[in-house]
Amino acid sequence: MKVVEEFRDGVVDLDRLSIADPDRYFRDAQALSQLLAGHYHQVTSPNALSPLTIVELISVVHLSVEDLEAWVLQNVPGSDLVTVGQIEQLPAAFKALDIGQTILFLVSTIANPSKLFSYPIWRKSGNVTVALQEGLINAFYQVYLRQVGYYLIEMYSGRLKGGSRRYRQQFGQMAAAMHTSGGDASLFAALEDVSTVIVVMGQVKAGKSSLINALIKDKVAAISTLPETREVKRYDYRIEPSDNVLSLLDTPGYGEANVTDRQMSEIKSASQIADIILLVMAANLPARDADVQMVRELTAHYRQHPHLRPPPIIAVLTHIDLLRPVREWSPPYNWRNPKSAKGQSIANAVAYTKELFGEAVVGCACVYTGETHSPDSSVLDEVVPQLVEHMSHGHSAAILRAFYQQLSRQRFQQLATQVIGLFKHIGQSLVK
Repeated sequence: MKVVEEFRDGVVDLDRLSIADPDRYFRDAQALSQLLAGHYHQVTSPNALSPLTIVELISVVHLSVEDLEAWVLQNVPGSDLVTVGQIEQLPAAFKALDIGQTILFLVSTIANPSKLFSYPIWRKSGNVTVALQEGLINAFYQVYLRQVGYYLIEMYSGRLKGGSRRYRQQFGQMAAAMHTSGGDASLFAALEDVSTVIVVMGQVKAGKSSLINALIKDKVAAISTLPETREVKRYDYRIEPSDNVLSLLDTPGYGEANVTDRQMSEIKSASQIADIILLVMAANLPARDADVQMVRELTAHYRQHPHLRPPPIIAVLTHIDLLRPVREWSPPYNWRNPKSAKGQSIANAVAYTKELFGEAVVGCACVYTGETHSPDSSVLDEVVPQLVEHMSHGHSAAILRAFYQQLSRQRFQQLATQVIGLFKHIGQSLVK
C-alpha cells in the first residue's frame, strides 16, 4: 500500500477537462500495475500483465468498479441520473459556462463601470466553485487509483485466481482489515481455527525424533503417514483450551553426501503443506552440504510457484552439549551474548549456520535433547519463541495454501462444466 500511496501522491490531478479521457485511467492503472509487479516479482518486462490469467484481470476491474459505484452513489448527488454523453460534454460545457459568466459580468459593467474594479474578487469567487468541482473530481480519481492499487495487490498476492466472487467470500473481510489503516482486528478473531503444520527435516541422526518428543513432552507414536508418502510420520498435539491443533511431520532423514530422489520427493510433499519448517542439524557436525542442497531445492520449488508463499525455515541446532569444551555442561547458555567458552562455541555454530544459509533461514534455536545429561528447558526456551514469532507468517501461508487446494479440486469440474456449456450453446445454434 505504501507503493500505491506514493504513486497517488505523484500523479497529476484529474480536472474538469480530463475527466472524460479514458486513456488517462488506463495509463495510470498500467503504470501502477508495473510498479507493483516490480515490487512483488522483480518484473522488468514492459508488460507486467503477461503472466496473469484472464480471471485475475477481470476480477481487478470488477472489484474496483464495484467499489467505485458504491463511492459515487454515496458522495456524488445525482450520479444515478448523469449519462455518459453528458459526462463527455462536461469539458465543453465548463468552458462555455466560464465564457458565458465572463460575458455577463462585462455586460453588467456597462451600467456600472466601477464594477470593473471588483473583477479580480469576482474571478476568485468563481474559482472557489471551480475548485470545489475539481476537488470532487480529483477525490473520485484518487479513490479510483486506491481501489485499483488495492486489488492489484490482491492479484499479485495470488488471491484473485478464483475470481471476484470467491475472493469476496474467502478474503474480503481479512483483506479489508489488512489494507485499512486501523482496521478492525476483531475480524481476524472470527476466522476459523486452523491446524498449524510444522515440518521437521534434517540429516540422519540429527535429532529430529528427540526434538519432536521434547516439543510434545512425551515419547509419542505416529498417528498416520501422509497419503503421498511412505515415511513421513505425523504427530498431533491439541493446544488447549482452543481448537487449534499442532501437527508435527517427521520426514525421512537424508544422507550426509546427498539427497536421493525418493527422499526429496517425500520431503517436498511434506514441505508443500508446511506452515513452518524446522531444519534440524547437529551443532557438532560441520557437514551441511545435504542441508544446503535441500534448502536450495525448496527455494527453487517456490520460485516456480510464485503464487504460494514459502514457509519460514528455522534452523534448530541440536547436540550443543558436544561442542567444545565437551566436559563443560552447565545450562542455560546465553549464546547471543556469550560469557563462557561453551557459550562462545554455540555462538560460533550459529554464525556458521547463518553464513551457509543466509536469508533462507529466518531464525536459529540451539537445544539439548539428549539423555547424557539431565533434561533442560532449552527446547521450550529456544524453539517455541521462534515458532510464535513466525506463526502469523505460517498461518497466512496456510490460508493461501488451502485456497489453492480448493481451487485445484474444483478446477477440473469447472472446466468440464464450461466445455459442456459450450457444446450446448453450439448445439442450440445449429438447431436454430
